[in-house]
Amino acid sequence: MNYIEHHSTAMRKKQGDYMRRFGRRHRFRRSGSRKIGWQMEMPIDRAASRRYRSYRQHRNVWSLILGIVLVLVLVFGIVFAVRGAVRAKQGKATESAHKTEQTGNSGTYENVELVTEGEKRKELEAQGKSEQEIDALTEPILGGAELTMLAGQTKAQMMSFLLETKEGSLIVVDGGWWDDADHLTEEIQKRGGHVSAWFLTHAHTDHVGALLNILQSEAEGKDSGITIDHIYYDFASLDWYKTHELGDLGTADAILKALAALPKGEACPVKKDDEILVDDVCITVLNDRYEPDDDHIGERDGNDASMVYRMLVNGVTILFTGDLQVDGGNHVLETVAKEDLKADIVQMAHHGQHAVTKEFYEAVSPKICMWPTPQWLWDNEGDRYTTPETKAWMKELNIEKHYCMKDGDQVIR
Repeated sequence: MNYIEHHSTAMRKKQGDYMRRFGRRHRFRRSGSRKIGWQMEMPIDRAASRRYRSYRQHRNVWSLILGIVLVLVLVFGIVFAVRGAVRAKQGKATESAHKTEQTGNSGTYENVELVTEGEKRKELEAQGKSEQEIDALTEPILGGAELTMLAGQTKAQMMSFLLETKEGSLIVVDGGWWDDADHLTEEIQKRGGHVSAWFLTHAHTDHVGALLNILQSEAEGKDSGITIDHIYYDFASLDWYKTHELGDLGTADAILKALAALPKGEACPVKKDDEILVDDVCITVLNDRYEPDDDHIGERDGNDASMVYRMLVNGVTILFTGDLQVDGGNHVLETVAKEDLKADIVQMAHHGQHAVTKEFYEAVSPKICMWPTPQWLWDNEGDRYTTPETKAWMKELNIEKHYCMKDGDQVIR
């Protein structure tokens, strides 16, 4: 028997052994590249093969889904990065504009020291003088009415004013943060618990939060212990806040819903030149709400949307400016007659910093400044704020009386 016959016989014997062992026929194939004889295929597990094909199909589907997700994440990442860069650029431009308006060509001002009426009072108290003696030193100017600027119950900036007419009716302007509601409510209750007119400058939490707290508590059936006749305001639509005021979008949504839920006639939208009478106090709405063009979109446009209210109290004029900044202040200068802007008492716009221009205060020409400003902002901690510029302006305008929130509740009679 030659080699080929011997090899073929051996392979047939091996095939027969395999058939007897596994009970079925298996294919044999010749090696593809090297002729090393015959090579046997292993038996095929068809169930495992089906499972493997199913696994590969599912793997391909999940790979496709994962790829789509990664592409979407990449696209959204690029979009948000671009939007962030645009907003940052707008913010820097706005900040630069504010600094240019507030510092002019002379550069930044040194920190000017203004002595507040609260500091003068504390000095007199240290000398042993009683409250009655101190009050007697201050000549009343409001003809029997009383204006109170409430201090914040947190360290944050806020704004809250009460005006009690000589007949005893009560007017509120803004009110402060959510956490200021208890102090505000207590002060209202001390004055009889009834508010004839509540004026809102703009829909920021540090101005409307306390009122929102009160309204939502009343809606839930809790008795706040106070009653309100009318709430006066001029807010933009929620869509406007989505574009121009992302920082306080939630507050705007909440206060708009709370006002809409009030009984008819209690929530009163206002417009320029409207006049409201409370006893002998006349409140005039000086401006239309300023709305910047769509090519001037920012996250804090709500400040410039502040309403400006002028109150005539027994011959004395009080001007409330809310959080007006440069653009909103310039809009008021352009649309309101200068004689209508003049006031004896002015609430310092935007807590006394990054606000209206010096020209605005020159037009107002006040004798008394009310600063809704906490200690850290008054002191310009961190050198981040323009409070020193505003102080310097007031000194240049020869204004000597300054009431500041940092000294606690401040009262003018």
